[in-house]
Amino acid sequence: MDLRWRLFGYVLGFALALSVAAVAWVGLALQQDVGEEMEASTRLADVILAVGSAPEQRAAQLRELLAGGQLRHVAVSMERSNLEQGGRAVPTGLLATLADYLLDGRVIHERRIPLGDEVLVIRADPRAEIHEVLRDGMRNMATLVVFCLGMAVVAWVAAHRALKPVRLLEHGLARLGRGEEQVRLPPFQLKEFASIAQAIETLSGELAESRAARQLLARQLLELQESERRELARELHDELGQALTAVNVSAAYIERQAGRAEPAQLAAIAGDIRSQTNGMLAQVRNLLSQLRPHGLEGLQMVDALNDLVRGWRGRVPEIGIEAEFPPSLPPLPPHAGLALYRTLQEALTNVLRHSVASRVRLSLRTRGEALELTVADNGVGKAEEVVPRSRGGLLGMRERAEMAGGKCWLTDAPGGGLQVRLSLPLPLAQA
Repeated sequence: MDLRWRLFGYVLGFALALSVAAVAWVGLALQQDVGEEMEASTRLADVILAVGSAPEQRAAQLRELLAGGQLRHVAVSMERSNLEQGGRAVPTGLLATLADYLLDGRVIHERRIPLGDEVLVIRADPRAEIHEVLRDGMRNMATLVVFCLGMAVVAWVAAHRALKPVRLLEHGLARLGRGEEQVRLPPFQLKEFASIAQAIETLSGELAESRAARQLLARQLLELQESERRELARELHDELGQALTAVNVSAAYIERQAGRAEPAQLAAIAGDIRSQTNGMLAQVRNLLSQLRPHGLEGLQMVDALNDLVRGWRGRVPEIGIEAEFPPSLPPLPPHAGLALYRTLQEALTNVLRHSVASRVRLSLRTRGEALELTVADNGVGKAEEVVPRSRGGLLGMRERAEMAGGKCWLTDAPGGGLQVRLSLPLPLAQA
């Protein structure tokens, strides 16, 4: 059963129970009032019958009846006839004061019946009516207070049970915030809470995958950094080291034979030094272009991209690379230029490794306030299959794009294959 209906059933059941209790209470009070009314009516009838009895028995019977209890709504008393002119005692107390206030000066009529030396006084008694009204009012107020307290308790219990799933969801979010790998929540009966719990578990899984991907990217970056360092050390040792050794040998020969060597021989050695120096300069430029291409922040961005494309065409001539670049680009911020270059480099690397493509189309153009790069191939990849399995490469492209304030994503290319799309914001003046 749905939690809402269960809570509604609890509240309705308790309300019915309180209503039954209130009806029972009112019934008992009514039974008591009817009993008292019948008893008082019987006593009044006995008083009337005693008035008509024999004189020698009348006084004793009346005193006995009046001593048995007060009547309802009327007050009956015996007074001495010789006190008639002296007045009678005035009732005092809270009920008498309240009766005087409610009567507002009205005269309370009475009947005086002479019975020999005594007088039977019968008068209306407002205090009895006030007492009954106050007693019934107190009963009703007590019933209302009990009903309100009971409903408050039921409402508190219902709210406590209803908010228990919220506390469980809050606990799940706290666990998610502490970085737990997988957050599992108990099943919820209310479908709204169940959908929220499902969203939290899905978010937990996505965050776990994102953390794993970031860790993998960090490991790959460290491995790439170490690989580049080893490659750089090898290049410096094998190429530059040998060239510097040759230059050092030639310079030492010139130093030793400076006064005895023939000019032609010295010129040949100097030419050899120049050749070795030019080779070292070319090697240094090649290393620098691999580490960080020149011109990514300035107007030479298109030249750097064209150099990259020419290098790939020379490496994989079997893949047709069609590039559609503008003649020039506006100056880009450092992060944007690096993101554009590395994204194109990584996309071409993925095409070579995974796509089994025969043609790649490169497009770079401005759309509104953004610069968009598209790398589309005609390979066998599909976005819905590649994106869930993507690791360091795509994540690295996304990270660089986000650092530059843009975004990078994968879609299916028209006609089959994959296309990598990069969107970078242009400076406001250029846009």
